Amino acid sequence: MKKLICLAAVMLFFSFASYAYAGSIGDEPGTPGKWFKGEAPVQKDESKPPLVFVHGINSSSSTWFDRNDMAKQAVLNGYESAFIDLYPDQDTKKNGKLLAEKLKEIYDVFGRKLIVIGHSKGGVDTQSALVYHNAHPYVEKVITLGSPHYGTPLADLAYSKGGSWLAEILGQKSDALYSLQTGLMAAFRSETDKLEKFPQKYITYSGSEWGTFGGVLYLGGMYLKSFGANDGAVTVSSTRLSYANNILTGKWDHNSIKNGTSMFPVFQHQLLANATSTGNENIESPNSTELNTDVYVKGGESEKDKTEAFYVEEGTNGLSIQWLNERHEAQPEIIAPNGDVLTNLKTSEASFPYEGAFSHHVQINKPVPGKWTIRSNSEKMTPYLLLVSFDSPLNEEIKAEAAKSGDDASTHSSSLIKRLSKKVETYYFKDAQKDHPLKTTASSAVQLKKEGAYSVTVHYTGLTASGTSAFNRTVIRTLYVDQHGNIHGDIPY
Repeated sequence: MKKLICLAAVMLFFSFASYAYAGSIGDEPGTPGKWFKGEAPVQKDESKPPLVFVHGINSSSSTWFDRNDMAKQAVLNGYESAFIDLYPDQDTKKNGKLLAEKLKEIYDVFGRKLIVIGHSKGGVDTQSALVYHNAHPYVEKVITLGSPHYGTPLADLAYSKGGSWLAEILGQKSDALYSLQTGLMAAFRSETDKLEKFPQKYITYSGSEWGTFGGVLYLGGMYLKSFGANDGAVTVSSTRLSYANNILTGKWDHNSIKNGTSMFPVFQHQLLANATSTGNENIESPNSTELNTDVYVKGGESEKDKTEAFYVEEGTNGLSIQWLNERHEAQPEIIAPNGDVLTNLKTSEASFPYEGAFSHHVQINKPVPGKWTIRSNSEKMTPYLLLVSFDSPLNEEIKAEAAKSGDDASTHSSSLIKRLSKKVETYYFKDAQKDHPLKTTASSAVQLKKEGAYSVTVHYTGLTASGTSAFNRTVIRTLYVDQHGNIHGDIPY
């Protein structure tokens, strides 16, 4: 008789509640191009540059006020300020053009150079304004807080074969999200860094916290952890520019890094410091070619009754399982290899890049090795996304063997792996909304000739050295081919 196990778990994936959470993705939208002055300090100090605050993706100027005292901190410390609304769903180039126009207006009003403080994508939009739309004359410095200067793998996930079904049906695909894919941002960096004439203006801060199990940013952090330290939304290496003053990586997450009480005292000394001062930490390479081999991803449009399966290898220390779908009541059940059934998973609202979906999540310690099954019942066809994160000693072994296996991975073996196979799937995106599947092989990089973005998913399967324990992993990357045929991004095979 199967044993019924009730497990409760909390899930919020890269989550930010709508409007109420300051600086959060999902803030109530403002009017693009509108800006306003903040409260004036009691005594005006002309030696202090005015501060201009720029929000990130799917956000608005309210990010600095609602449950956030950043605006208040500026006033208390004697700074004049301005707050602007950009397009919440547009790419860096369009927002950069708009921001440049408004920075000129703000400069004319205050009569002196500005310091721009950008949270998340707002920092990238700001550099676009300076480099491509001639806003440098109006800006003394740029401070970026958790900005994805090299993109985020979470955007790659949303445009992958497995992750795009749900993102599309929820209406989350946008020019903004599209532009944050790592391949597109690699192309942006390749062009922008060569054109940047005032690299000393940039100051960056990053966070390395993403909470504990069930926290707001925990599962975003879980997906990103194999890419390196992260704040639950962006990796630390992505927040840094090679020529910037990369001042500090602190114990902030992607939300708290723009909170006034926690951050203003940290960057305050930079507001009046000489622009050529340095405080660089050792910079990790944001273009690491290492593969993230600790996750399994599967998604698509399911039938009314959908069953998915994945394998857990012997020696696995723990699992994190997440099932995302459209309906709150459409809870899945998880069936272990020994017949145990895990049910009544707690359901929570999902967030970026899957706002509008619901997530069912659980952690399992010392899972039984073998074939695990997830079964979901729904009244209609509905998209879904399955994410499984493995805490396993095999992760590093798969990474090492996959990196050196070349095209003939099916016969490769090591001391811990008897067989390793891979299958490559590639989708071509001409723009943010339309994709086209391509038939590709493990050596298909030469086939990426047409200008545009390519979402590449590599499925790894194999057997451990014992020959009795199967495993599976998924690696997802976005590549971008420019007009000259150059490939930007980390080719995952």
